[in-house]
Amino acid sequence: MRISEQVLLSVLRNGGCIRSFWRRSARLAGTPPPVVPDGLVLETPGESGDTPLCHVDFAVVQKCLVCDETWTQTVGGTEFGGAVWCQVPDTQISSGGAVNEKGCQNEQ
Repeated sequence: MRISEQVLLSVLRNGGCIRSFWRRSARLAGTPPPVVPDGLVLETPGESGDTPLCHVDFAVVQKCLVCDETWTQTVGGTEFGGAVWCQVPDTQISSGGAVNEKGCQNEQ
C-alpha cells in the first residue's frame, strides 16, 4: 500500500528517517551497493514498529533526502548492508545532489 508524499515528508520533518537494506553475494564485497535495495522502512519517532515502504514511496521523496549513515557486514557467503536516509536541510541542496558531512550523496 502506498503512503502519500505529504505523510512521508511530515514524518521526516519531525525527526523520522527511512532505512534501506540489501543483501548479496559476499564475492561482491567492496563494490558499490545495489541501486535498488531489498527493503525500505519508515521509522517514526515515538511510534513502536516501522512502516514498510515500497520503492515508489522512496523514489517520490528521495529528492528531499540525504544519506546520513551506511553500513555493511559480511556473514558467511552473504554481504548485508543498508543506509539511513534523513530529510536534507534546504541549504544543502545543489544541482549535483545533496551531500552531507559524511560524504553520502543523494542520487539524482
